Amino acid sequence: MQTKLLHLPEGQTLEVLTHGAADSQAVIFHHGAMASSEIMAPLYRAAEKMNIFAIGITRPGYAQSSRREGRRAGNYYLETQAVSDHFNLAKFVSLGWSSGGPAAISDAQDFRCKGVVTIAGDAPRVGHDWLAYVEKYPPKNDALSHSDSFDFSALKSITGNELADVFGDLLSAADLEICDGEHRDELAAGIRHGFSGGDFGVTDDFESDAADWGIDFSTIKVPVAVFQGDEDRMCTPAHGYYLADKIASARLFIVGGQGHISLIYSQGDRIITKALEFLNL
Repeated sequence: MQTKLLHLPEGQTLEVLTHGAADSQAVIFHHGAMASSEIMAPLYRAAEKMNIFAIGITRPGYAQSSRREGRRAGNYYLETQAVSDHFNLAKFVSLGWSSGGPAAISDAQDFRCKGVVTIAGDAPRVGHDWLAYVEKYPPKNDALSHSDSFDFSALKSITGNELADVFGDLLSAADLEICDGEHRDELAAGIRHGFSGGDFGVTDDFESDAADWGIDFSTIKVPVAVFQGDEDRMCTPAHGYYLADKIASARLFIVGGQGHISLIYSQGDRIITKALEFLNL
């Protein structure tokens, strides 16, 4: 992967990671909270196998991307628009993991976006019926009740050996296997890099994700794939079901036995295959 800093109008800096030969079409990755584009390594590997140009946007406030205070999901597409202009993209498919899900959905507002894939992605939690989804698809842990008190400072220097202890009950059994396995160091490195510029990114994410996104789901016409692990303890299954029900063009893919982290590792090839299907429509 190659890292490039884009200097946007009004002094904004955006960290971008690319892999593969530059092309007029690409898959664009939006990472989740508490991390950076480096944490999308499984998708970069899958894109490499399928010979597709991959661009990861480290979102504002993370790593070397400067903060854009007051950002909301409704205008997240602005960063993607700037990146697409820079690389002269004719079309792209946007993929978002966790808190990167709202960014991927926001990208549907760009005429070059041919499809959206959310992976354990957040749903807006302000709809009048959101609580009904939580009741129908309850989380398999109670950690979400105290997630607001999560110690972000522990992530700034986290090592692979510490992942399981730090995230605790937020991890499913499948997540624990990843966090204790061969990829634990790359996960920890992606998290540390995300916090290297401070914690503005994650605090802004939490504020934005829980607010009104300012996106009218009825206007989304491009195909949307919603990948959701049924053992996810961070973005619990209620998120996936909500998005699939509210977006008319969405199709839900529930993956049995998978959690928040394991989903992106176990389903990387399948996710990129779906993105390429949208790109070639």
